[in-house]
Amino acid sequence: MFSFGRKTLLAVVAVLMFFGLTINAEAKEIRVGYLVADQLHFPAIMVMKERNMLEKEGYTVKWSEFLAGSYVMQEMASGSLDFVSCGAVPISISHAQGVKINILASGNQEGSALVVGRDVNSIKDLEGKKIGTPGTGSIQDAMVAQLLKDNNVNARRMSMKVSDMPLFLDKGEISAFVAWQPHCARAVANNFGKILYTSHDMMPGHQCCVLAALQSTVKKDPELVKTFMKVYLEAYKWYLENPDESCKMVMKATGMTEDVVRTAMKGVLYPPVPYVNDKSIAYMVEGLIATKKITAIKKEQIADFVNDLYNPSFLEALTTTK
Repeated sequence: MFSFGRKTLLAVVAVLMFFGLTINAEAKEIRVGYLVADQLHFPAIMVMKERNMLEKEGYTVKWSEFLAGSYVMQEMASGSLDFVSCGAVPISISHAQGVKINILASGNQEGSALVVGRDVNSIKDLEGKKIGTPGTGSIQDAMVAQLLKDNNVNARRMSMKVSDMPLFLDKGEISAFVAWQPHCARAVANNFGKILYTSHDMMPGHQCCVLAALQSTVKKDPELVKTFMKVYLEAYKWYLENPDESCKMVMKATGMTEDVVRTAMKGVLYPPVPYVNDKSIAYMVEGLIATKKITAIKKEQIADFVNDLYNPSFLEALTTTK
């Protein structure tokens, strides 16, 4: 029988652990996509990242930041992301185009606004003017498009980085912008403009950002999805229960003052349990069909479409008390 000394045994164990951990880390990489400056709309993702919560579960994480939901969807379609946080509108459009997705939970509801220049007093004043938006496929762009249509106003919507919008408004390069908080509060605090409509005014109770994964990921690796969702809910709860620390975390991520962040936080809705407002999504899909952003389904197919898109089973399993 072979006999090993203590030092030899420890060396062998160390080598085995090294290779085991290396292989394990490679096998457990999670790729997560999220929007730039979206911490207030998707606080759980921010908390997960800042507190290394997935890493504590044994995963390595590749975080990828995008300017708008449409860009996130491009990467998801290519299979480069496992989980994404972005608006329900670009996800719905991609799902209709054949990129089969499951929405798993809500990030937030409402929390955006239309900010206008100091000389704009009504929606009619935007006739022929330029409006900055996060881009086609974002819920913000969809809301403004509907607002302009309802008021028979012709304006040019321009895609741009949300963090640049307040400065462009101040310089007069645009007459208004629609964005998520805290950028709206920052523009008001700096006297660059004023809020003409909140997203509550434009679409009360609307679903904004959501957490999603490819349906193939959900079917192939439900344990991965379950673990991710468990951590997500822990992060969501931490954010709600630690407002002061959460505020500091948002300040760090955005570079904005405490007053701006706290003002912005008041305009974003976070239900105690992050279920998705599926009725709101159905309403959005109806609007996307009417504006021909979705052409693959008809109005009478919306209910089946939303049922295929929204999968609350993981959320239900993790939050239902036995």
